[in-house]
Amino acid sequence: MNVAEGLRANHKDLLQSTRGLTSEQLVSENSFGRWSARDVLLHIAMWVGEVLKAVAVWKTKHDYDWDYAKDYLSYNDFWINSTKHLSVDQVLQMLNLHHFVLYGELSSISPETWTKRGIPGWLKEIAIDHSREHAAKLRAIVIE
Repeated sequence: MNVAEGLRANHKDLLQSTRGLTSEQLVSENSFGRWSARDVLLHIAMWVGEVLKAVAVWKTKHDYDWDYAKDYLSYNDFWINSTKHLSVDQVLQMLNLHHFVLYGELSSISPETWTKRGIPGWLKEIAIDHSREHAAKLRAIVIE
């Protein structure tokens, strides 16, 4: 499976992990500490947006400078606090938008380029593994 298809499968799994959640479970604090499931979805959407920027730079054959996100906990808090006004539907819209744009970008990269340049570690770590970890936690809410 190529990286774009891995991203697609992971996104589908993430969305399915929220299917059994009630409206209350989506917006109340739970096993994520002070974050709701809605906040986790926003968190993933924002990091996928960051990956989009990094892919754009990577496609120019430059390395992306992640220094601005070294204090990622503060960065996460900023996003969550500045988007409290967004509904669950708006967060899902943002998540889907970022995902589909990233999927399109990754799909446009030729197999030769992937072979020649390799898959950047941050791409798999943030866009796929990170989302997979949070999807597992979202599924655990349904079981609780």
